[in-house]
This record gives sequence, C-alpha cells and structure tokens, in this order.
Amino acid sequence: MNHLMGIENDKGISGVDCATEEEVEEYEEGIAAAPELSPMRPYLNSTRRTDWNDILCEMFIEHIEDEGTELTRGNKETVEKMFHDRLDRLGRTWRELGRFSSEELKERELRSNQLARRNTRRIDVS
Repeated sequence: MNHLMGIENDKGISGVDCATEEEVEEYEEGIAAAPELSPMRPYLNSTRRTDWNDILCEMFIEHIEDEGTELTRGNKETVEKMFHDRLDRLGRTWRELGRFSSEELKERELRSNQLARRNTRRIDVS
C-alpha cells in the first residue's frame, strides 16, 4: 500500500496528492471517473467511509490477487479491514501534519529525536 502511494512511512503521507472533497463528491454523484490504484490517492480529509476509498480497497485486493496471492473470502475481509484501518491511521497523521507549517514540523521532529536519544541513553546506561 505504501508503494502504491509512493511513501516509505506514515509521515510521507504529507507529500501525497490525496483526493479532494470535490473529486469524491463528483465520483459519488457519478460525474467523475473512479480513482486509480497507481498512484493511490485516498481521501483522508474525513473519518467517514466513502465510496472513493471503498473502490480503492476493492482495487487493492484485486492487485494483491494479480500479484499471485490467492485470497479466501475470510482473507479478503481481513485485508479490507486492514486497508481501512490503515487509511484511518494515515488520515490522522495527514490531518495532524496539515495543522503545522513546515518549520513547526521540523521543530517537532527535532524535539522527538532529542527525546528518543535521551531515552535511549537512559536504557543503555542503566
């Protein structure tokens, strides 16, 4: 899923051109075409489930099967749940990162790295 969006980790979602509310509404009204799987552009601006993300999920499951993995009905349901859970987590990260300027994000990352280093030294010294 990360590969299809072109990200390496959750924080990379800030650089993804996600679907806009207008695109999703037009798709749900039947005006616009369905989303494409590559590059995957999920709709993350809302916590509600959308047809846009549902069709992306179906396409993702088909992609997994095209890659040679045979999925049972139970496996498909598990992958679907995992897909939507992943989008929920990415959506939280995307919305959080959208609240801060790039300068503030760098400052937060630096602070996080400093805390991680401090905590690592405590474990190593003890």
